Amino acid sequence: MENKKVKRGHIFYLVLFILFIFILSFLSFSLVWVSDHYGNVSFDEIVFHLRMPLQGTSMQFIKSFLDTALKPSLYTAIELSAGILLFRSAFLTFTKTKFLWLQYTNILRRSGVLAITIWTAILLVYAQEKTGFFNYIWNSITTSSLIEEEYVNPKNVKISFPRNKKNLIYIFVESAETSAQDVLSGGLLPHNLIPEMTQIAEDNISFSQSEKIEGAAVAPECGWTIAGMVSENAGLPLKLFEDGRNSMSDYDSFMPGIITMGDILLDQGYKNVFMAGSDFIFGGRELFYRSHGNYEILDYKAAVEQGIIPETYYEWWGFEDEILYKWARKKLLEMADGDQPFNFSMLTADTHHEDGYICSLCRQEYDDQYSNVWRCASRQLADFIEWLEEQSFYKDTVIVISGDHCSMDKDFYAEYDYNVADGETERKVYNAFINAQIEPLQEMNRLFTTMDLFPSTLAAMGCKIEGERLGLGTNLFSGEKTLAEKYGYQRLFSGMKKRSPFYDREILSGGSER
Repeated sequence: MENKKVKRGHIFYLVLFILFIFILSFLSFSLVWVSDHYGNVSFDEIVFHLRMPLQGTSMQFIKSFLDTALKPSLYTAIELSAGILLFRSAFLTFTKTKFLWLQYTNILRRSGVLAITIWTAILLVYAQEKTGFFNYIWNSITTSSLIEEEYVNPKNVKISFPRNKKNLIYIFVESAETSAQDVLSGGLLPHNLIPEMTQIAEDNISFSQSEKIEGAAVAPECGWTIAGMVSENAGLPLKLFEDGRNSMSDYDSFMPGIITMGDILLDQGYKNVFMAGSDFIFGGRELFYRSHGNYEILDYKAAVEQGIIPETYYEWWGFEDEILYKWARKKLLEMADGDQPFNFSMLTADTHHEDGYICSLCRQEYDDQYSNVWRCASRQLADFIEWLEEQSFYKDTVIVISGDHCSMDKDFYAEYDYNVADGETERKVYNAFINAQIEPLQEMNRLFTTMDLFPSTLAAMGCKIEGERLGLGTNLFSGEKTLAEKYGYQRLFSGMKKRSPFYDREILSGGSER
């Protein structure tokens, strides 16, 4: 009887050991996969996407994850199990006694616990280095009142529109940062990959942190696509905390307490449309724009339904920007014939990591694919702007071009710092305002983030904003200091990273009366 209990105990520990090995293998391979595909990505973003449905995710990325993380983890657990069982069989055959095996098993058990402990410690150190895991834990259990003190609820702000309301075209260029320029222009590279975009910025208004063409710093929880959209449309970070109100578990609302640019324009009689070359449900984007502004969503699904692409067509994340720009021209002409002002937003995709998408318009000008993709993306954007200039509605339209966040390609900007160091950020998001209805008091030498683009876009459309602030953003056309100028990047970002009970309670649930 005792031997049976001992045997069952050893089997239990063996199964537990194999399970731990699988879990640690899966976490390790997953972290390596994230690092290989995204470089140093914040743990906030990882948590966000773990809480989101997989629908809309590129099949290429899913297959890559399965091949790189899940399969090796399963193979490791299976091979280890088989190895232990074979070793046990050989050991018992050789020694002819189970007593020695039981003694040896005790040694293996202690060694296994030690190995798992060391492995876990190494994994945690690596997770901190690559994702800021411990920083995330610390920020989740410490609080800051900064957001509560500085948040300005748009519903309590008087926003006056001009008599002749201007249309808005808002172009999110995937991963567009000024770093892709040469050093002389304000970038980080020896050659300018986006000369057309540089020229657009020079010919129009482009807020900068120096005398060159630089852009906006990326605040915490604003550094991936949907977070960047929340930042630029609502002047807020996209924070996720343990109460689950923003976990998308029910998937029927998205930050119901906030007022966004889409909400404001809808109330003013605008037709809101968002166009993208991917399945827009990914990352909660469709839910965000439908919840705030009742946008008409024109994405991969809609393109198939409307015959823009064949049902079997699928490239990159859905379809390439070459098709997107053609569809955008068609839709804009349709909207311009309507009897209401329009807000047309779009998101490109060809410059998405990793290495981007080579389309039929791309040329082989550089040795690496990502450079060629960016060179092509700049030309396509410039061609689209030139087409807009030729249209009758152009004079009544404000155009804003911005990156959604900095590039996540792990290799291209590997030697340059994305985070704040000594009050500066080396990498910044591109911005340009075309046909702005107001001149900025100070265009250059500003400290600002993508959150400031929210009120600045409305100001560019000729709106008067009481107090010049919305959300955590400041109208850059005004003389009002941004929060980055008030606090400095390090103090501002430190406060934003920490948990905000006010954000959980008021912004997510909509109870603020500021």
